[in-house]
Amino acid sequence: MKSNLQVIAIDLMGGDDDPIGRLRAVERFRASHPQFSILLFIDEDHFRDHQETYQSLPTNLKVIKAEHHISMDESPLLALRKKRMSSLSMAVKAVADKQADVVLTAGNTGALVAFAKYWLKTTASIERPALATVLPGLPKPTLLLDVGATLEYNAADLFNLAEIGAQVAPHLLDCGVNAEVALLNVGTEHMKGHDTVQQADRLLQQSDLNYLGFCEGTHLFDGYADVICCDGFVGNIALKACEGLIQKLQNKEPLKWWQKLLPARFWQFNDVNFNPAQYNGALLLGLDGLVVKAHGNSNELDFYHALIRTAGYTEKSTFDFME
Repeated sequence: MKSNLQVIAIDLMGGDDDPIGRLRAVERFRASHPQFSILLFIDEDHFRDHQETYQSLPTNLKVIKAEHHISMDESPLLALRKKRMSSLSMAVKAVADKQADVVLTAGNTGALVAFAKYWLKTTASIERPALATVLPGLPKPTLLLDVGATLEYNAADLFNLAEIGAQVAPHLLDCGVNAEVALLNVGTEHMKGHDTVQQADRLLQQSDLNYLGFCEGTHLFDGYADVICCDGFVGNIALKACEGLIQKLQNKEPLKWWQKLLPARFWQFNDVNFNPAQYNGALLLGLDGLVVKAHGNSNELDFYHALIRTAGYTEKSTFDFME
Protein backbone atom coordinates (compact mmCIF):
# COMPACT_ATOMS: atom_id res chain seq x y z
CA MET A 1 0.00 0.00 0.00
CA LYS A 2 1.05 3.56 -0.66
CA SER A 3 2.55 5.51 2.23
CA ASN A 4 0.63 8.41 3.81
CA LEU A 5 3.56 10.57 2.76
CA GLN A 6 3.61 12.12 -0.68
CA VAL A 7 5.58 9.82 -2.95
CA ILE A 8 7.96 10.72 -5.78
CA ALA A 9 8.94 7.96 -8.20
CA ILE A 10 12.36 8.62 -9.71
CA ASP A 11 13.95 7.00 -12.74
CA LEU A 12 17.44 7.29 -11.32
CA MET A 13 19.01 5.80 -14.46
CA GLY A 14 17.73 8.50 -16.84
CA GLY A 15 20.14 11.25 -17.89
CA ASP A 16 23.69 11.93 -19.04
CA ASP A 17 25.24 12.24 -15.58
CA ASP A 18 26.20 9.44 -13.18
CA PRO A 19 23.14 8.05 -11.30
CA ILE A 20 25.11 8.39 -8.06
CA GLY A 21 25.13 12.16 -8.57
CA ARG A 22 21.34 12.11 -8.86
CA LEU A 23 21.20 9.91 -5.76
CA ARG A 24 23.12 12.55 -3.80
CA ALA A 25 20.58 15.12 -4.98
CA VAL A 26 17.77 12.87 -3.75
CA GLU A 27 19.40 12.46 -0.34
CA ARG A 28 19.83 16.23 -0.03
CA PHE A 29 16.20 16.79 -1.02
CA ARG A 30 14.87 14.18 1.39
CA ALA A 31 16.83 15.68 4.28
CA SER A 32 15.00 19.01 3.84
CA HIS A 33 11.64 17.57 2.73
CA PRO A 34 10.70 14.82 5.21
CA GLN A 35 7.07 14.91 4.04
CA PHE A 36 8.10 13.00 0.91
CA SER A 37 8.83 9.33 0.41
CA ILE A 38 11.01 8.35 -2.55
CA LEU A 39 10.87 5.34 -4.86
CA LEU A 40 14.20 4.91 -6.64
CA PHE A 41 14.04 2.84 -9.83
CA ILE A 42 17.44 1.50 -10.91
CA ASP A 43 18.56 -1.38 -13.09
CA GLU A 44 20.00 -4.59 -11.65
CA ASP A 45 23.50 -4.09 -13.05
CA HIS A 46 23.80 -0.67 -11.46
CA PHE A 47 22.55 -2.06 -8.14
CA ARG A 48 25.18 -4.80 -8.17
CA ASP A 49 27.93 -2.27 -8.88
CA HIS A 50 26.83 -0.04 -5.98
CA GLN A 51 25.16 -2.52 -3.67
CA GLU A 52 26.66 -1.19 -0.45
CA THR A 53 25.56 2.36 -1.27
CA TYR A 54 21.94 1.39 -1.86
CA GLN A 55 21.71 -1.02 1.05
CA SER A 56 22.77 1.75 3.44
CA LEU A 57 20.00 4.15 2.43
CA PRO A 58 17.30 5.12 4.97
CA THR A 59 13.97 3.34 4.79
CA ASN A 60 12.17 6.34 3.27
CA LEU A 61 14.31 5.87 0.15
CA LYS A 62 13.01 2.63 -1.31
CA VAL A 63 15.07 1.02 -4.07
CA ILE A 64 13.20 -0.90 -6.77
CA LYS A 65 15.29 -2.93 -9.20
CA ALA A 66 14.41 -3.04 -12.90
CA GLU A 67 15.60 -5.35 -15.64
CA HIS A 68 16.74 -2.55 -17.97
CA HIS A 69 17.36 1.14 -18.31
CA ILE A 70 16.65 3.36 -21.32
CA SER A 71 19.65 5.05 -22.93
CA MET A 72 19.39 8.66 -24.09
CA ASP A 73 19.69 7.71 -27.77
CA GLU A 74 17.36 4.71 -27.67
CA SER A 75 14.37 4.49 -30.01
CA PRO A 76 11.17 5.29 -28.05
CA LEU A 77 9.21 2.75 -30.12
CA LEU A 78 11.70 -0.05 -29.48
CA ALA A 79 11.90 0.87 -25.81
CA LEU A 80 8.12 0.68 -25.52
CA ARG A 81 8.05 -2.70 -27.21
CA LYS A 82 10.99 -4.36 -25.48
CA LYS A 83 11.69 -2.55 -22.20
CA ARG A 84 8.48 -2.27 -20.25
CA MET A 85 10.41 -3.57 -17.25
CA SER A 86 12.91 -0.70 -17.48
CA SER A 87 13.47 1.81 -14.69
CA LEU A 88 11.70 4.54 -16.69
CA SER A 89 8.66 2.42 -17.53
CA MET A 90 8.28 1.11 -13.99
CA ALA A 91 8.58 4.61 -12.50
CA VAL A 92 5.78 5.91 -14.74
CA LYS A 93 3.67 2.84 -13.97
CA ALA A 94 4.00 3.60 -10.26
CA VAL A 95 1.98 6.78 -10.88
CA ALA A 96 -0.58 4.88 -12.97
CA ASP A 97 -0.92 2.30 -10.16
CA LYS A 98 -1.35 5.06 -7.54
CA GLN A 99 1.84 3.97 -5.79
CA ALA A 100 3.37 7.42 -6.40
CA ASP A 101 2.03 10.95 -6.76
CA VAL A 102 4.50 12.03 -9.44
CA VAL A 103 7.34 10.64 -11.54
CA LEU A 104 10.60 12.46 -12.29
CA THR A 105 13.26 11.55 -14.84
CA ALA A 106 16.15 13.20 -16.63
CA GLY A 107 16.01 10.49 -19.26
CA ASN A 108 15.03 10.01 -22.89
CA THR A 109 12.17 12.44 -23.64
CA GLY A 110 10.69 10.37 -26.46
CA ALA A 111 10.66 7.23 -24.35
CA LEU A 112 9.14 9.12 -21.43
CA VAL A 113 6.28 10.34 -23.61
CA ALA A 114 5.78 6.86 -25.05
CA PHE A 115 5.60 5.17 -21.65
CA ALA A 116 3.49 7.96 -20.17
CA LYS A 117 0.95 7.57 -22.98
CA TYR A 118 1.04 3.79 -22.54
CA TRP A 119 0.54 3.66 -18.76
CA LEU A 120 -1.52 6.81 -18.16
CA LYS A 121 -4.85 7.84 -19.63
CA THR A 122 -4.91 10.89 -21.90
CA THR A 123 -7.12 13.80 -20.90
CA ALA A 124 -9.83 15.26 -23.09
CA SER A 125 -8.19 18.69 -23.16
CA ILE A 126 -5.29 17.79 -25.46
CA GLU A 127 -4.61 14.83 -27.76
CA ARG A 128 -0.80 15.06 -27.82
CA PRO A 129 1.21 15.45 -24.61
CA ALA A 130 3.14 18.68 -24.24
CA LEU A 131 6.00 19.75 -21.98
CA ALA A 132 5.44 23.07 -20.26
CA THR A 133 8.07 25.11 -18.45
CA VAL A 134 8.07 28.47 -16.69
CA LEU A 135 10.38 31.15 -18.08
CA PRO A 136 11.54 33.99 -15.80
CA GLY A 137 10.95 37.53 -16.97
CA LEU A 138 9.95 41.09 -16.26
CA PRO A 139 7.39 42.22 -15.40
CA LYS A 140 6.13 38.65 -15.06
CA PRO A 141 7.08 35.04 -15.90
CA THR A 142 5.72 33.16 -18.90
CA LEU A 143 4.60 29.57 -19.44
CA LEU A 144 6.19 28.16 -22.61
CA LEU A 145 4.85 25.00 -24.24
CA ASP A 146 5.59 22.67 -25.97
CA VAL A 147 9.33 22.43 -25.25
CA GLY A 148 9.96 19.00 -26.69
CA ALA A 149 7.31 16.35 -26.07
CA THR A 150 5.71 16.49 -29.54
CA LEU A 151 7.83 17.89 -32.34
CA GLU A 152 5.09 18.51 -34.91
CA TYR A 153 1.62 19.96 -34.44
CA ASN A 154 -1.22 20.79 -36.79
CA ALA A 155 -3.37 23.90 -36.32
CA ALA A 156 -5.93 22.08 -34.16
CA ASP A 157 -3.13 20.78 -31.94
CA LEU A 158 -1.80 24.31 -31.42
CA PHE A 159 -5.29 25.49 -30.58
CA ASN A 160 -5.63 22.73 -27.97
CA LEU A 161 -2.18 23.60 -26.67
CA ALA A 162 -3.29 27.20 -26.15
CA GLU A 163 -6.41 26.03 -24.33
CA ILE A 164 -4.55 23.81 -21.86
CA GLY A 165 -1.87 26.48 -21.41
CA ALA A 166 -4.54 29.00 -20.47
CA GLN A 167 -6.02 26.45 -18.09
CA VAL A 168 -2.72 25.63 -16.37
CA ALA A 169 -1.18 29.11 -16.22
CA PRO A 170 -3.35 30.50 -13.38
CA HIS A 171 -2.20 27.63 -11.16
CA LEU A 172 1.49 27.97 -12.02
CA LEU A 173 1.84 31.73 -12.45
CA ASP A 174 -0.93 33.28 -10.33
CA CYS A 175 -1.87 35.30 -13.40
CA GLY A 176 -5.64 35.22 -12.97
CA VAL A 177 -8.19 33.10 -14.78
CA ASN A 178 -8.09 35.14 -18.01
CA ALA A 179 -4.53 34.20 -19.00
CA GLU A 180 -3.04 35.97 -22.01
CA VAL A 181 -2.05 33.59 -24.81
CA ALA A 182 0.26 34.11 -27.81
CA LEU A 183 1.67 31.97 -30.61
CA LEU A 184 5.43 32.01 -31.18
CA ASN A 185 6.15 33.04 -34.78
CA VAL A 186 8.75 34.73 -36.98
CA GLY A 187 6.94 38.05 -36.63
CA THR A 188 3.92 39.65 -34.98
CA GLU A 189 2.18 40.54 -38.24
CA HIS A 190 -0.77 38.28 -39.06
CA MET A 191 0.44 37.57 -42.59
CA LYS A 192 3.72 36.04 -41.36
CA GLY A 193 4.46 32.39 -40.65
CA HIS A 194 3.76 29.05 -42.30
CA ASP A 195 0.32 27.60 -42.96
CA THR A 196 0.05 25.78 -39.62
CA VAL A 197 0.51 28.86 -37.43
CA GLN A 198 -1.65 30.90 -39.81
CA GLN A 199 -4.49 28.42 -39.43
CA ALA A 200 -4.02 28.21 -35.67
CA ASP A 201 -4.07 32.00 -35.49
CA ARG A 202 -7.47 32.10 -37.21
CA LEU A 203 -8.85 29.44 -34.87
CA LEU A 204 -7.65 31.29 -31.80
CA GLN A 205 -9.00 34.63 -33.00
CA GLN A 206 -12.45 33.03 -33.07
CA SER A 207 -12.10 31.45 -29.61
CA ASP A 208 -13.03 32.73 -26.15
CA LEU A 209 -9.39 32.73 -25.07
CA ASN A 210 -7.59 35.96 -24.22
CA TYR A 211 -5.55 35.64 -27.40
CA LEU A 212 -3.02 38.37 -28.19
CA GLY A 213 -1.85 37.05 -31.56
CA PHE A 214 1.69 36.25 -32.64
CA CYS A 215 4.83 36.98 -30.67
CA GLU A 216 8.53 36.65 -31.49
CA GLY A 217 11.51 35.11 -29.74
CA THR A 218 12.42 38.51 -28.30
CA HIS A 219 9.20 38.41 -26.27
CA LEU A 220 10.01 35.25 -24.31
CA PHE A 221 11.37 37.07 -21.25
CA ASP A 222 9.53 40.37 -21.24
CA GLY A 223 6.14 39.28 -19.93
CA TYR A 224 4.49 39.73 -23.32
CA ALA A 225 1.93 37.00 -22.53
CA ASP A 226 1.19 34.58 -19.71
CA VAL A 227 1.31 31.65 -22.15
CA ILE A 228 3.39 31.27 -25.32
CA CYS A 229 2.66 28.27 -27.54
CA CYS A 230 4.67 26.54 -30.25
CA ASP A 231 5.45 23.03 -31.44
CA GLY A 232 8.03 20.99 -29.56
CA PHE A 233 10.70 21.40 -32.24
CA VAL A 234 10.68 25.19 -32.04
CA GLY A 235 10.17 25.28 -28.27
CA ASN A 236 13.04 22.94 -27.48
CA ILE A 237 15.49 24.88 -29.65
CA ALA A 238 14.34 28.21 -28.20
CA LEU A 239 14.67 26.97 -24.64
CA LYS A 240 18.12 25.45 -25.09
CA ALA A 241 19.42 28.50 -26.96
CA CYS A 242 18.33 30.71 -24.06
CA GLU A 243 19.86 28.36 -21.50
CA GLY A 244 23.10 28.21 -23.44
CA LEU A 245 23.38 32.00 -23.43
CA ILE A 246 22.70 32.23 -19.70
CA GLN A 247 25.33 29.59 -18.98
CA LYS A 248 27.84 31.61 -20.97
CA LEU A 249 26.94 34.71 -18.99
CA GLN A 250 27.58 32.82 -15.77
CA ASN A 251 31.13 31.85 -16.65
CA LYS A 252 34.31 33.83 -16.00
CA GLU A 253 34.58 35.68 -19.29
CA PRO A 254 34.78 39.48 -19.01
CA LEU A 255 31.36 41.04 -18.49
CA LYS A 256 32.19 44.03 -20.71
CA TRP A 257 32.47 41.76 -23.75
CA TRP A 258 28.90 40.52 -23.17
CA GLN A 259 27.64 44.04 -22.55
CA LYS A 260 28.79 44.98 -26.03
CA LEU A 261 27.13 41.93 -27.55
CA LEU A 262 23.71 42.16 -25.90
CA PRO A 263 21.16 44.99 -26.08
CA ALA A 264 21.08 47.42 -23.19
CA ARG A 265 17.62 46.33 -22.05
CA PHE A 266 19.00 42.87 -21.23
CA TRP A 267 20.95 44.30 -18.32
CA GLN A 268 17.78 45.63 -16.69
CA PHE A 269 16.95 42.16 -15.32
CA ASN A 270 19.03 42.53 -12.16
CA ASP A 271 16.21 41.34 -9.89
CA VAL A 272 15.35 38.18 -11.85
CA ASN A 273 17.11 34.86 -11.32
CA PHE A 274 17.90 33.52 -14.79
CA ASN A 275 19.86 30.49 -13.60
CA PRO A 276 18.43 27.63 -15.74
CA ALA A 277 18.91 25.18 -12.86
CA GLN A 278 16.30 27.06 -10.82
CA TYR A 279 13.66 26.25 -13.45
CA ASN A 280 14.63 22.63 -14.12
CA GLY A 281 11.65 20.29 -14.36
CA ALA A 282 9.09 20.63 -17.15
CA LEU A 283 5.58 19.30 -16.61
CA LEU A 284 4.14 16.85 -19.14
CA LEU A 285 0.55 17.92 -19.79
CA GLY A 286 -2.29 15.97 -21.35
CA LEU A 287 -2.12 12.86 -19.18
CA ASP A 288 -3.99 11.65 -16.11
CA GLY A 289 -1.01 11.82 -13.81
CA LEU A 290 1.92 14.04 -12.85
CA VAL A 291 5.00 13.49 -15.01
CA VAL A 292 8.06 15.75 -14.78
CA LYS A 293 11.04 15.86 -17.14
CA ALA A 294 14.38 17.21 -15.94
CA HIS A 295 17.10 18.22 -18.37
CA GLY A 296 19.06 15.27 -19.71
CA ASN A 297 22.36 16.94 -18.79
CA SER A 298 21.28 17.66 -15.21
CA ASN A 299 24.13 17.49 -12.72
CA GLU A 300 23.63 16.93 -9.00
CA LEU A 301 22.56 20.53 -8.30
CA ASP A 302 20.31 20.68 -11.37
CA PHE A 303 18.53 17.48 -10.35
CA TYR A 304 18.08 18.79 -6.82
CA HIS A 305 16.28 21.84 -8.22
CA ALA A 306 14.17 19.57 -10.40
CA LEU A 307 13.13 17.74 -7.23
CA ILE A 308 12.18 21.04 -5.59
CA ARG A 309 10.00 21.93 -8.58
CA THR A 310 8.50 18.44 -8.65
CA ALA A 311 7.55 18.78 -4.99
CA GLY A 312 5.70 21.98 -5.86
CA TYR A 313 3.75 20.21 -8.58
CA THR A 314 2.40 17.68 -6.09
CA GLU A 315 0.49 20.32 -4.14
CA LYS A 316 -3.09 19.21 -4.59
CA SER A 317 -4.50 22.71 -4.75
CA THR A 318 -2.27 23.43 -7.71
CA PHE A 319 -3.61 20.56 -9.77
CA ASP A 320 -7.29 20.23 -8.95
CA PHE A 321 -7.92 20.91 -12.65
CA MET A 322 -6.34 17.55 -13.54
CA GLU A 323 -8.98 15.53 -11.71
